This record gives sequence, C-alpha cells and structure tokens, in this order.
Amino acid sequence: MGACLFVLPWVPSGAGGVNETVLSLARELKASGRFDPIIGVTSWSGSAPPQEIRGIPLIGLRLRGVYDEGAWKAAKSAARLPAELAGLARLLRTHEVQIVNLHFPTIAGAAFVLLRRLGWYRGKVALTFHGSDIARVSRLEPARRRVWQHYIAGADEVFVCSHSLAGRVRAVCGQREPRVVHNGADVELFSGARRRRRHPGPKRILHVGKFERNKSQDVLLAAFRLLLERQVDCTLTMIGAPGPELEQVKRAAAAFGERVTVLVDIEHRRIPGYMADAELFVLPSRAEAFGIVLIEAGATGLPVVATNVGGIPEIISDAATGLLVEPDNARALADAMARVLQNDALAGRLASGLHAQALRYTWRRAADQLIAALC
Repeated sequence: MGACLFVLPWVPSGAGGVNETVLSLARELKASGRFDPIIGVTSWSGSAPPQEIRGIPLIGLRLRGVYDEGAWKAAKSAARLPAELAGLARLLRTHEVQIVNLHFPTIAGAAFVLLRRLGWYRGKVALTFHGSDIARVSRLEPARRRVWQHYIAGADEVFVCSHSLAGRVRAVCGQREPRVVHNGADVELFSGARRRRRHPGPKRILHVGKFERNKSQDVLLAAFRLLLERQVDCTLTMIGAPGPELEQVKRAAAAFGERVTVLVDIEHRRIPGYMADAELFVLPSRAEAFGIVLIEAGATGLPVVATNVGGIPEIISDAATGLLVEPDNARALADAMARVLQNDALAGRLASGLHAQALRYTWRRAADQLIAALC
C-alpha cells in the first residue's frame, strides 16, 4: 500500500473549509485501506509542525516559491534547487508516495511537476483549488501567470469543488478542464444532532464562517437590525475562525447587547450542537466556492437562507431546499430570514428538502471520486 501526500501551505489545525476538506479526505483514504495518507506542510515558519493531526501524520516540506521571491532571491533559490529536488525525491521514495495532491497550491508545488519531468518521481500529481487561491493567480501579471499555466498544465488532474469554480480555473488556464468533485460533510455527525424542538422565546439564527469580508457578516448584522425593527423576536450567534474582520464584527455586534453572540475558534465537533439549537442557518457570502456548512446545516435539519453566488446554487435550489438572495442586499436578506422564521410550514419544507440532499454529500463519495480519477 502506497501513500497519498496531501500538501498544504499551512498546518491544518484551525477551523476552515480547506482544513476540513484535507483532513476528511485523508481520514477516508485511511479507512479505505487503499492509501496511507500523509499531510505535508510547506510553511517556512520557525516552529516544526505537530507530528500528527486527527491521527494523520504530518511532515515538513521546505519548498521554495522561487518565482514569487523577486529576481535576486529567485536566482539564489535556483542555485539550491537541484539539492532540494533531490531531497524531495528521496522523501517521496522513503514514504512510497504514489499520489501528491496539492490543496490551495502555491508556486512552490511546481517542484513536484518538475520531479515528474526529470523522471525522479513516477507517481501522480494533482492540484485542488478552493477559490481565493485561483483568484490570487488570476491577478498576477502576465509573465507570472504564464508560469502558473505551465504548472497547472503539468499536473495529472486539476480538482475543484464546484462547477462555478471550474469556470474560474478555465479562465486562468483554458487548456485544462478541471474535474469537479463536490466537497462532502460529516453527515453522520451532523445528522446525529438533529434539530431539537423549538425553544420558547426568541428564534435562534446561526451563522458559521471565517470573519472575513467574503462572508459578509456586516450585511448579516444589518439584516438582523432590520428584523428587530420589524419586531421579529430573534437572536443571532456568529461562529468563525479569526480573520481580518473579526474586531470590526465584534464592535458592531456589541451594539445589540445579548441579542448577538460572537464565538471564535469553536471546535468543529461542537458545531452540530449549535446547529441543533438553532431555527435558521444563514450564509450571506459575497463569494463562496462551495459551502460545506450548508451541507452540515442540512444534515442537522436546519432551514437555510444563503446568497446566490459561486457554488451555493449547486447545493441550494431556491424555494425548494432553501431561500436564495442576491449578495450585499441586507433588506432582501432580512425579508428571506423573516419568511422562514415566521412560517413554520415553509421552514419545515425547506429543511426536509435540504436534509434529503445533504445525505448524499459524504466525504467517502468525494474520496472515491479522487481515487477513481488518479488510479
């Protein structure tokens, strides 16, 4: 049994969709008995990565993004490149790696494609884009973008988590057709926390997402204010990983007193409990490649209001499995939230439809599609 090396530019220890994707796929590959999963971290931070996360071993990979360092640093890095490539080839042989799957790829990962071309590595190389990574590439100047196009063209497969994201990858590197493998969710974990009976008192609204501009917590708070002005008795809990908007969200939330709660870095295994206590889940994103939390909310039995952006419409059908609104529209968001909160029949119908769909989005299905494409 060979190994599958998942490569990330950071240690996947915090909350976040990319981390959950890598750790969940690794877990499923391990359970299948087809591959030994390993996570390689390309970070150059001074501290060594932990030896394992959730039972998956971690190793450090000192890879240099020579094309992103400027001419002088690139020249110095290029001089060290042969020795570093030889060391990387030895590592791949030692661990008997058959598949390298780079998630949120950086230009440093081109070393694996180069090893293939040199004949020093004979396994498969796959890139998996998650959204903001390919957006960053699309903003590069033409010369650096061409380097990326050669990098992408040299991979055996390019994976994306939605058809919407596939279009963005094609726009950067049109000669490659990305393979869509929708993300999964731990549907057993979330189904086991099926939504409890409604609590007396205010209706409970839940949002889960990193505190960054694309998640639109500012729009959510504006919509929540409109709900209160309409005398809708409700509370809002926002859970997420730290991000650039965290302090601003905290300051804005403080104006609502006990009506709004902001929670940071809640462990993933605790999220089902928060969903089970809520009456409505809201994801008002400005951009969203997929939206794993929508599957988790559906598995829990929560009705959903979300925005009609990115990969969200591939999960949510408006008025059938949730309500969709346009982004950056607090009034439309408030209207949709009020419809669900004030109409139990509508809430039940939306929740039931999404629950049935969510059960199909398992990580085992995603892992099987990954293996089928690369073996």
